Amino acid sequence: MNDEFNFAGYIQHNDTQFFCTVNNYVVKMLYKSEPISFGKDKTEDEEKYLFGFTENDCLFAVLMPQGTRFNGFSSHVPFHFSSPLFIKAKSTAVNDLSYFDAIEFYGETVNKTFNPRQAVNHSKSSSKIEDINLGFKKMSDYSKEYEVEIDGEKTKIEYVIYRYVHLAEQRNEDGSISLGSLNSAVRIKFENQKPLESIKRYWVAFNNLLVFLTGRHNVDFGVRLFQKNESNLLSHTADSFFRRIKSEIYNEKIYKTIQLNSIGEKSSEFFKLFFDENASPYLRFLPENNKMANLITDADVLNICTAFEIEFGRDKSADKEIIVNEMKVPEFKNSVFSRRILYLYQKATYTVSGRELQKITKSIADFVILRDNITHNGKLEWGDCGKFSRTLLKILYVNILLRAGMDKDTAINIAEIKWEN
Repeated sequence: MNDEFNFAGYIQHNDTQFFCTVNNYVVKMLYKSEPISFGKDKTEDEEKYLFGFTENDCLFAVLMPQGTRFNGFSSHVPFHFSSPLFIKAKSTAVNDLSYFDAIEFYGETVNKTFNPRQAVNHSKSSSKIEDINLGFKKMSDYSKEYEVEIDGEKTKIEYVIYRYVHLAEQRNEDGSISLGSLNSAVRIKFENQKPLESIKRYWVAFNNLLVFLTGRHNVDFGVRLFQKNESNLLSHTADSFFRRIKSEIYNEKIYKTIQLNSIGEKSSEFFKLFFDENASPYLRFLPENNKMANLITDADVLNICTAFEIEFGRDKSADKEIIVNEMKVPEFKNSVFSRRILYLYQKATYTVSGRELQKITKSIADFVILRDNITHNGKLEWGDCGKFSRTLLKILYVNILLRAGMDKDTAINIAEIKWEN
């Protein structure tokens, strides 16, 4: 999202006022009056939110990282820090940013996972292309709502689609309805107010969910905060800006992206999985950006192996250790890790035997040898392991989806959207 911004204002911190300027994610602060001398520079021992007002009298909050140093001697020398997160009120009517009742993630990569054009209604008055009429479906035809338990609390997840169009452009010159700009959004509504400090936790969880659906780390989206008004209705009160490493945004086609609609009735368990810090999948094995989408590095090999260890550890089957210990595979020699990969492989595929099983066990054995060579000798000799890595990615995806309560057929079909060979 376009999150370049700059403004001036002031910040209140520890009963001291500061003039400030904000340029993108860099905050410069200058004491408004002579500071109380600390005798030495003061270093913040934990991250915290600073609150202030812009020159337009809008409330804002900025996350000050742990380790930020304050000048303890001079009010004439500004100090600065780089913040990972800003929250800015929508108007001067907002007088409290310390909590939110709902958080919404919208646009960019969200559009890839919940196509906003599904809200458009196509109708024909004849077989001619020029006679196609465009309109909008009823919201109930495309919006979705699911109940999800997060941290032991019931919450509601909504999939919605917004249409942005200037009032003067509601209709085209021929009188037809203007589509304007369409954006999809995923909104999380809480039973109880959430403190501002929790916003990072929800952002990280949803970011990881999008990384899984797209198969890449260069996802992007906007963030809005909502509070309930006097009528108990949600009102958009603030926008949030999270700093990202500048990179080309995920650009894969929608048909190569796992759709939220394909998760279907398992959406509650799916979201719960990603919002549970003890169950959320390890995804460092996925490509960082578009350029790396069809490449695999030595670091990826190690991360794939780490992901298999984590998935095996989170598998709830009571007899998994017995099954692994009873496997007799000569190619694996004494490698317990190889047997664990085969166990997860068998959970994520249909029964294989004979030559097909021999082919799989050899590929697993070769991949583990590759891992060992990287770890112990620093050698990288791929052989056929590069091709087999996509199979391993599919196996990881199927196991993650199985943990989200999906049946094997559905999990395999969804995983193949990203990792079909």
